[in-house]
Amino acid sequence: SSGINAEYGDHIIKFGKLPNSSSKLYYQGDRIHRIKTSVLTVDGDCTMITLDYEIDISGTGLADSTDPMREKADGTLIPISQFRLSYYPHTLAKFNALLEDEFGADADHQILPDFMAKKPDESYVPSYLVHIIKRKE
Repeated sequence: SSGINAEYGDHIIKFGKLPNSSSKLYYQGDRIHRIKTSVLTVDGDCTMITLDYEIDISGTGLADSTDPMREKADGTLIPISQFRLSYYPHTLAKFNALLEDEFGADADHQILPDFMAKKPDESYVPSYLVHIIKRKE
């Protein structure tokens, strides 16, 4: 048993936005200005999650006059670069079922929130759920 409930793993699908722990979901660094989340549903089912990243490129030598500008919290204008990451949203229950089908119901299966052995506290919602699974010999 993973000890992780479905709501814990399906935050983006349920709420339509990243959890608070996810300011640097997928890409680490201090240049992430903003991440906008879109959830596509078709006939009531979530079929795609899209993350639109805005990256601060000031001081990198990469900015030019065609780059969009954004205002930081302190009022400073910065040039940004944009990119999009889209993926299919596996719910925790369905992903666990896929793993069980492949590795067997008796496989050793752990789920690590944000690469940690356990959540820091009950209110913490992780950015990642890392699955470690080993088939029984």
